[in-house]
Amino acid sequence: MEGITNERIQWSEVWMQFKSGDPKAFSKIYEEFIDSLFAYGSKITSDRELLKDCIQDVFYNLYRYDIQLNHPEYLEFYLFRSLRNTILRKLCKSRKENFLAASGMIRFNLKFQAEQDHPDSEFDEIQLKTLLKILEALDSEKRELLFLKFYTGLSYGEIGQLLGINPDTAKRQVYRVLSFLRMRYGKQLLQLFQLSVKK
Repeated sequence: MEGITNERIQWSEVWMQFKSGDPKAFSKIYEEFIDSLFAYGSKITSDRELLKDCIQDVFYNLYRYDIQLNHPEYLEFYLFRSLRNTILRKLCKSRKENFLAASGMIRFNLKFQAEQDHPDSEFDEIQLKTLLKILEALDSEKRELLFLKFYTGLSYGEIGQLLGINPDTAKRQVYRVLSFLRMRYGKQLLQLFQLSVKK
């Protein structure tokens, strides 16, 4: 918990540097979060060009407008929320996924990397296929919850706010899914999931 607090303090200081006009601060924000934003967005939409445009919009708006803000919420949460909302808006304008986007829903595709991307792992092809079936059986919201829990430093309160659900509900749902994985498939598959979702 202390590590997360220190990280938030660090990024709060970077934000203040950014507000004061330090161009290095903006570069630091971009370099720190670009990969995680792309990983998150790629699970909301498979359209890579649309995703690139959305990420570009997020950082453009951050630079152009949000410097006027006194202080954002935790910076990672602020960027993730901005990206999610930007993707939904763009999907609403396209014919694809129009209904889902208009209703605030998404198809969150929590896919994982193939075994060759984890050359030092002990997991075999059967385990990978088993995990894929588990993830495909979960509804979209639970897949997104798990991603946000393991891939980000967001609190349950922030995850709940991002998804429009109660923080206690978010915590309960994550706990239930992880308990299910532990009971049915053992610790090894849970470790595989944790490894995979971070990619």
